[in-house]
Amino acid sequence: MLSPFIELDGEHLGIKDFISVVRAKNKIDLSKTAIQNINHSYEIIKTILAEKRRIYGVTTGFGYLQDVIISPDDSKKLQENLVKSHASGVGDNFPIEVVRGMMLLEINKFARGNSGVNPQVVELLIKMLNCGITPIVPSKGSLGASGDLAPLAHLALVLIGRGHALYKGLQYSGSEVLKLANLSPLSLGSKDGLALLNGTQAMTSIGALTVFDARYLLHIANLAAILSMEVHQANIDCLNSLIHDARPHAGQIAVAKEMRASLEGSKRIRKNIGRQDSYSLRCSPIVHGASLDTINYVKRIIQIEMNASTDNPLIFSVDEIYSGGNFHGQPVALAMDFLGIAMAEVGNISERRVERLLNPTLSNLPAFLTPHSGLNSGFMIAQYTAAALVSENKTLAVPASVDSIPVSANQEDHVSMGTIAATQTEKIIRNLEYILAIELLCVCQAIDLSEAVEFLSPSSKGIYEQIRKKVPRLVHDRELTPDIVSCVQMIQKRELAGIYGDNIE
Repeated sequence: MLSPFIELDGEHLGIKDFISVVRAKNKIDLSKTAIQNINHSYEIIKTILAEKRRIYGVTTGFGYLQDVIISPDDSKKLQENLVKSHASGVGDNFPIEVVRGMMLLEINKFARGNSGVNPQVVELLIKMLNCGITPIVPSKGSLGASGDLAPLAHLALVLIGRGHALYKGLQYSGSEVLKLANLSPLSLGSKDGLALLNGTQAMTSIGALTVFDARYLLHIANLAAILSMEVHQANIDCLNSLIHDARPHAGQIAVAKEMRASLEGSKRIRKNIGRQDSYSLRCSPIVHGASLDTINYVKRIIQIEMNASTDNPLIFSVDEIYSGGNFHGQPVALAMDFLGIAMAEVGNISERRVERLLNPTLSNLPAFLTPHSGLNSGFMIAQYTAAALVSENKTLAVPASVDSIPVSANQEDHVSMGTIAATQTEKIIRNLEYILAIELLCVCQAIDLSEAVEFLSPSSKGIYEQIRKKVPRLVHDRELTPDIVSCVQMIQKRELAGIYGDNIE
């Protein structure tokens, strides 16, 4: 019988299990090895404290204040002050799923046994996550330097009975929410505050959620492109495997294969006709394929980061305690900027396919896909919305990781801006959902106007019918926002599935 818990060992957490915890609310537990690792590193911390050895952040101040020696009597106060002072975030709060992801990643980080954290800290985090207590964490304030200091400080506040949290749909103070759940606040030990605050858990949580959603949106973009090819009676020669095998990028080959399979049985698609279609149709497997390669690269980076020790100093044995820079967010920052660029391009080419559908000189269909043009504007302004979102995505795709502002009296003189990169890419993904929804609605309207439903491939017809169950054909002008939102909700709920839809992760 399968365990109802996802077991963490600090090394094997995958994005699928991550999503099941942060979105589906599956519960977690520690492996026996993880428990041993946590206990062992904590015993090492107690040993070095008893020996009165100088250890950064344990018996000294932080950053620029690293030369200030802290007495053993003051070390616990030092850790509490660290959490309180670093809780300086502002702006809108992170979504619940992002914060749950941060908590999960903190626990998995500690499971590796390099942090020296009190086991009670890990136990309380697990209980909070499993019972649904979610700290309120402002989204702005991280430079991705010593990791996500400000966001993680707001998370840590609740563990000591401060800050605020959501529980069963209501907001409470940290002390109130722990009491309601029959939990007790912690008194932080000599490494606990530092271990809680150092790390890349905010940017990595956003990254894991975003790359998971990006993969499915790439599938939706493939479906939209396939439907557009059917409307335009495109030349299927551009999908021939010989073409793509001759330029063997894995993503390009995979997208072309999906598109060929999805078009099987179509009576609209033509071949060997000596005509070349527009780039937005003919080059879609190349453009989408390059984005798929990027998604797979970023997924690999995020999965490494999800199972990494990213705090400081790191503990390996009594005689091997080293300070380094594993909290620096550069690997995630670069990856998220790359993903943002790749997904902005998916929206860019999608909007161009929308233009071809709405422009009667390019589609041989009624202008703006309305049978009563002039009196009606049809989908004219839907394209405006898509264009606005594409333009916004171009600004969001400007890399955050190329910027750095020194802080902490120039001790932290190069920072990653990784959480900004992750947040920008998440916004690109949300905009892309709307762009693809607009393309799907336009292509379904074009299918109606072409009277092409019965000539579509079985896969395309299935997508068309799924959309038409929620959004009827446009005969006379109506508000389009509810239609767009309905289609986006179908995307978010993964109700649109092509032939590979059930295998997209």
